[in-house]
Amino acid sequence: MATVETSVDGAEPSGSAPDAAPQKGHPRGLYILFFTEMWERFSYYGMRALLLPYMISASFGWQPQAATGVYKWYTSLVYLAPLLGGLIADRLLGLRNAVFIGAVLMAVGHFLMAFPAKPIFFVALAFLIAGNGFFKPNISTIVGKMYKPGDGRRDRAFTIFYMGINIGAFLASIICPLLGEKIGFHWGFGAAGVGMVIGLIVFLGGQSRVVKDVEAVGNTAGRAAKAPGAEAKSEAKPSATGDEADKALPSAGGLAGIVGKIYPFVMMAAGPLIVAVYVRKVVVGEAKPILLIMPIAFGAIFITMGILLTRLRGAQKDKSVSIFIMFLFPVLFWLAFEQAGSALNLWAVFNTDRYVDAIKWEYPAGWWQSANALLIFVLAPLFTVLWTRLARAGKEPSTPAKMFWAMVLLVISFVVMVFGAMTENRTETRVALSAVPAGTPLAEVNAGRLTFDGGKKELVVRGVFAEFAVREAIEKSTDADFMKELKEFEKASGNATEAAPVTKTFKAKRFAFTEDEKSLKEMELKKADDGSYDGKKLGIKVKPAAEGVEVEIVARTTLDAQPRAEVLAAVAEPEWKKALKELEKASAKAKVSAFWLFLSYLFATLGELCLSPVGLSMVTKLAPARFASLFMGVWLLASSVAQYAGGSIGESFLGVITPTSYYSIFVGSSLFGVLLVLALLFPLKKLMHEVK
Repeated sequence: MATVETSVDGAEPSGSAPDAAPQKGHPRGLYILFFTEMWERFSYYGMRALLLPYMISASFGWQPQAATGVYKWYTSLVYLAPLLGGLIADRLLGLRNAVFIGAVLMAVGHFLMAFPAKPIFFVALAFLIAGNGFFKPNISTIVGKMYKPGDGRRDRAFTIFYMGINIGAFLASIICPLLGEKIGFHWGFGAAGVGMVIGLIVFLGGQSRVVKDVEAVGNTAGRAAKAPGAEAKSEAKPSATGDEADKALPSAGGLAGIVGKIYPFVMMAAGPLIVAVYVRKVVVGEAKPILLIMPIAFGAIFITMGILLTRLRGAQKDKSVSIFIMFLFPVLFWLAFEQAGSALNLWAVFNTDRYVDAIKWEYPAGWWQSANALLIFVLAPLFTVLWTRLARAGKEPSTPAKMFWAMVLLVISFVVMVFGAMTENRTETRVALSAVPAGTPLAEVNAGRLTFDGGKKELVVRGVFAEFAVREAIEKSTDADFMKELKEFEKASGNATEAAPVTKTFKAKRFAFTEDEKSLKEMELKKADDGSYDGKKLGIKVKPAAEGVEVEIVARTTLDAQPRAEVLAAVAEPEWKKALKELEKASAKAKVSAFWLFLSYLFATLGELCLSPVGLSMVTKLAPARFASLFMGVWLLASSVAQYAGGSIGESFLGVITPTSYYSIFVGSSLFGVLLVLALLFPLKKLMHEVK
């Protein structure tokens, strides 16, 4: 989601007179911030393109639903952290210092991603979240502070800034996946870190210019509390349509009036209800206590905002309530749209035919992450022309109407994916197999699409049988006693060091460890003449026993996912393992045309252009001046709520139900959004008091 960034700092209420002598051109500081943000977005989108594929790769070893759970936490916190980061910048650090600290933290986080150890991986994500919290809200605020209230260049400045975001997103989605998929994931993550460092250097080199441009219009890049003169200046020019005038205007009547009165109480009731639902899940053992963090945060914000709305009066209250009603629409939009980084990303990796026969080359799956940015380059100017012409003809749709079309386009986007998934699911692949290992729950493997034809003695799969599904099938067929011992050893290896290794001897019917040179190199293992394996992290020795073999495994560090998976494969029945590998290779014929992804991204981007810039602009028009930054922060919170909700759906169902069923969920959620906008369309227009 290469979303529009904006700021409401210094914005004048609708209807204020612009400066008498409009200036030409833009402050040079704008271009410093343009390139700083471009490289920051390069780092973010480059890392995002690789995150899910990395977590489900053999080296990390997770299944899609677990990986999506981490992705959910990361992306939702990335959009929640700016609320706290903006507050700290206003009260303690100042805008310039906050941007600098955020850039440093993110650079550290990206470079930590270049290290393979899992504990470092999670520390890296924490650095990225914290850094984003300081960086994201404050750099766009500085852009706004370069212009006086009413300066007509301000909107154009954010358009320029917006293009920097999309250029960064586009370049990142080309360069980082190319390195990550063709050389190694950590090269891609390292490239994202280099991008962030370049952004930091640009900001440090040009910050004096930025500060001068901000101060030239009477603002400050420091703490908000240090600029009382700016507040006094703003208050000295009350607008006829400003806060006081809105308070004096009567509230809307009829159905709109009823909605305006009860909605704040709906928000206050929704907060505890959200928390109660998740508390119940924790109490009955369906979820871990950590799951309560985000619902409590969201619930507290809903309650706080509901109380705030009850204190507003007249048209000011109506306009503010309309913002929070329309908050529902971007939540429903982004929870589906943001599948681009998770489900659609994995669809590009495993289910899309990316081989270009003309040049005999398979392009990186991550390149599809650039589709949104590329389409915005092409389509955004067309939308600008469209809205301008409709406005001149007096036919420009209202903000709620544009959101309606955004939801309609998103429905189409996921209907396209449903048809693409149906096409993939029609292809059936079979390989010979005499029998499935006893007790193997085939219905739990590959979303139930792996079956056994006992009559023909064939293992059958519908659609693509990916590498992670092979690992899943082998693990679910492994003897329960062996799995228990391996898990105990895995846990004990967490304390292993080179000086104090952890050793475990297993008994097995067989042990045919991999001899693939690439896999051994990735695990840093070498095979000796006696058939043993040894390396810095691991050692394996096999000797005959009365019933099968004895396997001695020496761990000098935590047992990684890849050697763990190879150990499970080594004890698997040879025919079963061979059939699974053959099925993985043969089922590649089920991959479908990239045209499905293109169409899906096209309609989703059209929807984004109807909703994202329109929604942010709407907040600046409707929010009371004294709560403008707060309401903008809460509006952006919609992305955090959506990431958490959409990620929770992925965590529960991605890889568990068929792709056709999975994409149908988002057809349903988006269709619900269409109906919700229709139901509230006319009350919203009245609550907005003619503001478009």
